[in-house]
Amino acid sequence: MRIGIISDIHSNLEALNTVLEDLKGKVDEIICLGDIVGYGPNPRECCDIIRGNRIFSLCGNHDSACYDDNLIDYFNPFAREAILWTRSQLSDDYIMYLKKLPFEEVLYGFRIVHGAPGDPFEYITTPSEARSAFMSFDEDICFIGHSHIMEYFEQRKSSPIVRQLPLRNQQELIIEEGKRYIINVGSVGQPRDGDPRSAYVIYDTAERKLTAYRVFYRIDIVQKKMQLKGLPPLLWQRLEVGR
Repeated sequence: MRIGIISDIHSNLEALNTVLEDLKGKVDEIICLGDIVGYGPNPRECCDIIRGNRIFSLCGNHDSACYDDNLIDYFNPFAREAILWTRSQLSDDYIMYLKKLPFEEVLYGFRIVHGAPGDPFEYITTPSEARSAFMSFDEDICFIGHSHIMEYFEQRKSSPIVRQLPLRNQQELIIEEGKRYIINVGSVGQPRDGDPRSAYVIYDTAERKLTAYRVFYRIDIVQKKMQLKGLPPLLWQRLEVGR
């Protein structure tokens, strides 16, 4: 089975449509690792697409913040402003949809979580953090998002050493026996690894092979929408630099 794995859409309709178009004919199923909403100008439309296409999705921290007041204070002022705006755009039906999304699952023999195994809103950005995370799950592979940085961590089962490596466009990664992996699929709607193109991966369960992809989308259209809706300038300015 070939599975497309996406994450961190963040209400970016243009990016989501571009990625889904690029995935057409390439995969048997699509999985989303959360943060459908937040930051961007089209939360309802992005929810409609994920739900309408029956894409299995996890709940991310921005999704959860749309219904959980306790999370608001954990966000920086710009993200908080965008979350409050997003809340104002979502009817009860959308809120209930987000509430029902799971935080962590095991599918097809691999684990998926928005942030870190056992702590879905925690970040994994260093070998030390990855080493701790490896102790929190049993599967050979865990797919994550949250940091918006496409990369992976690998560890031999017999060694405490963890390697942190980037994932580039069109790069293939063979899942080797005797190793475990934490793979960050990057962000569809707000990449932060210096590459403004949308990111996603395809995992072939039969061949145990992962391929990373980056695709261009119309950033200018999204920026214009965000300006018109009065979202914080930092949030639309960062899209063109991928930071």
